[in-house]
Amino acid sequence: MNNGYAWDELLAQSKSVINNKESEGTTAVIYSPSSKTLHQFINTCFPEGTNSILDTDLINYATINWTNNLEQSYCSNVYTLVKNTRGTLDLLKPFLQEHASKIHWLILLDWSLNDQKLWLNELSSTFSEIKQLNDNNEFSIWCLNSNEIINLQRNTTAWQSVHIDFILQTLRSFCYLNDSSLFYICEDRTEEEDEEIERVKYPEVLKHFIEGRDMKEYVEMVKRSRISIPKGCDSIGLIKTIDERFEPTVVGEDLFLARYIDFIPEMDEITDNKKTCTVTDLDKLYPLDAFRVNIQEELGKMFTKQKENSKI
Repeated sequence: MNNGYAWDELLAQSKSVINNKESEGTTAVIYSPSSKTLHQFINTCFPEGTNSILDTDLINYATINWTNNLEQSYCSNVYTLVKNTRGTLDLLKPFLQEHASKIHWLILLDWSLNDQKLWLNELSSTFSEIKQLNDNNEFSIWCLNSNEIINLQRNTTAWQSVHIDFILQTLRSFCYLNDSSLFYICEDRTEEEDEEIERVKYPEVLKHFIEGRDMKEYVEMVKRSRISIPKGCDSIGLIKTIDERFEPTVVGEDLFLARYIDFIPEMDEITDNKKTCTVTDLDKLYPLDAFRVNIQEELGKMFTKQKENSKI
């Protein structure tokens, strides 16, 4: 079924629910390249037990409650969305187009997917689409499995430190130019690192971001697999310290995008039915029919959850 038809029909049926009651508390949207990446992110950053209510192959919604380290209680309406084809973000239109308060966007990337060549183009189009959905946004980019950086350099001849630094400078520049935060998630720890401290680190970073609290204590610009740069903590000068020849201000230009695509190593070969091919198009990598989900049914579940939430 056509995505646009599905949400248009359900919006017409449920318009009164959306307009009569605005969601209370904060609102967050997690946009993931795969259900596996989403599952890992929720498991790493959200309160224990959250996976069962936020996991999805396409779209989901739940209200998450927590108490922060200042003993303040928070409630967040969290939407999860898995990227599967162009236009996926349109599925959120009936839920966000009447939204007045700020929406916290958590855009996920995954080093283990080996799709780094697509990152800049995907981020550019995603941010553009989001700004058409809503004009009051707080952006963040979360790069999972950054421990894979060292494996790429060890196990392949294509990846060198210059590629890792180029991607980092590109992401930092993109975030700087788009008032966004950047976080690398590395679940590996060294012998010197306390296991309990590391276990609670990412949930605390997430809470601080959604609550809009000061995050200067979490800044990390040196360790390549543990980058943590909240909005407002970076600068053109700091970005250029990695390689002074890099010019952050041109990252949004078409010529730079072409340079980025040309410079970053190809994605790993994908084996399908014993046939090998190199894929650089996300629509081919994650075709919609591969998910085998009923879009209208999934959207119907979302409206049901919102109706139940509006009664609380």
